Amino acid sequence: MTLRMDLGITALVVSAGRRCPSATGPVRHSPTSSQDPDPAACGPSKRTAAVSAAASRLAVTTVLLSALLGAPDSLRGEQAQAFFEASGVNVRATAPETRLYWQRHRERSYERILAAAAEATGTAVATVLGAGIGEEIPLASLARRFDRLILADLDGPSLVRSLEKVPLELRAKVDLKVMDVTSFAAGLMRRIERAVEASASPEEAFRRLEEVLGSLRPGAPADLPQSDLVVSSLLLSEIPRYPFSFAAQAVRTRFGVELREWRESDAFFRRLVAVSIEDHIRLLASVTKADGAIYFSDTVARGPVGPRLTKAVRQAVEVRAFQEFQRLGLADSVEQVPAALQRLCRAEHAPAVEAEAFETMLALYRDTDDRLLEPLLPTGRLREESERAGLEIRGRPEAWWWLAYPCRIPVGFGAFLVRSWILGFRK
Repeated sequence: MTLRMDLGITALVVSAGRRCPSATGPVRHSPTSSQDPDPAACGPSKRTAAVSAAASRLAVTTVLLSALLGAPDSLRGEQAQAFFEASGVNVRATAPETRLYWQRHRERSYERILAAAAEATGTAVATVLGAGIGEEIPLASLARRFDRLILADLDGPSLVRSLEKVPLELRAKVDLKVMDVTSFAAGLMRRIERAVEASASPEEAFRRLEEVLGSLRPGAPADLPQSDLVVSSLLLSEIPRYPFSFAAQAVRTRFGVELREWRESDAFFRRLVAVSIEDHIRLLASVTKADGAIYFSDTVARGPVGPRLTKAVRQAVEVRAFQEFQRLGLADSVEQVPAALQRLCRAEHAPAVEAEAFETMLALYRDTDDRLLEPLLPTGRLREESERAGLEIRGRPEAWWWLAYPCRIPVGFGAFLVRSWILGFRK
């Protein structure tokens, strides 16, 4: 489903962005400008009244959009739809105090995405794949720079949340597309659902899933317009996890057993990863214009792996962390570092200070024993598929930590290592 934001119920937001009553479209902003148009262009009272009227209806519009932007036709009325909706609710329900630790990740993502936008020759269309709630996407800046901004995701309510990050006067440029951005996920989940429901035992379900696995191939790329900029942020690593988790849930619900009991479960997941990489790189290449640019980032590892964090490793890391903890005002001696770690996530320090402390620990865990991070994506396979599609890396890749759930550190997975690339077609 596609909803153009200058049609139907959302037309109410357009007037707030026009310079005067006779204007024929939304105001075009300079790519580097963060200021609203001059209110004097239409007179303060007219512009103020337009914005106030639009804002007063925004809550109603959001509710209506959420109802309209449900699951795509390929998933309606199925368990898969409920699965995706539940996943979206979990993301949207992340506690505000946790989001405070995401600021450094947001800033780095914004900077890199805008650097990719500057690599694009044209400014007609920008497409964000798997946009979700747009947490780490500079949506307002992209809407200013490009004539049309397409946000594509399976989760309609999250797309509505992302739209709220775009200023009222720019929303006429935005298209919301509720769609499967893969060529296979929705169909695969339907096949998984049918295979499990048709089985009389876990063993039969596993045999049927093995047949599904054997025939799994990427198909034609999703239907999206050619774009000057394509953004894929933290999407690819999630694609194989959705059908795998869905299969695990289906088997558990029907038979009360775990998918991991199936001897081929690891091979199933590896195959999902391989197909997802091939499918996604094909999509990026098919959607991007010849002189366009691609921003690609993903979580390539997560950690720390708590059970592997031995007492000896922990003590060694605490000794090495002391100088940084002293600089941050968290400890005056090596002996105080363990207690300082315990006080994090208790609102005793500014989130920015605690974020630096967590990033220090994560970097030291990684340097001390790389097994403390669990790999998520095979970057070598990514490079191979990109080269096969005629894509090349522009500039240097960059990496940083996303403190997704820092208060779990160090006993459990609390952070992801993000790598980002700017890609374009070989010239």
